[in-house]
Amino acid sequence: MSGTVLWFIVVAGGPLILLLVIVYVLLTRRRRGPAERRESDRAVERLYQKEDD
Repeated sequence: MSGTVLWFIVVAGGPLILLLVIVYVLLTRRRRGPAERRESDRAVERLYQKEDD
């Protein structure tokens, strides 16, 4: 494999791999439902109240 081909693979492949990773993360990110958000908010409020005591 010549240096030019290897350099092309690095230059073209690096951003392509990065793009694929970003797309994968965006597609597999789990979104919280309304019940989970409410429970999370309640837990945060309890922590803040505990900290004030």
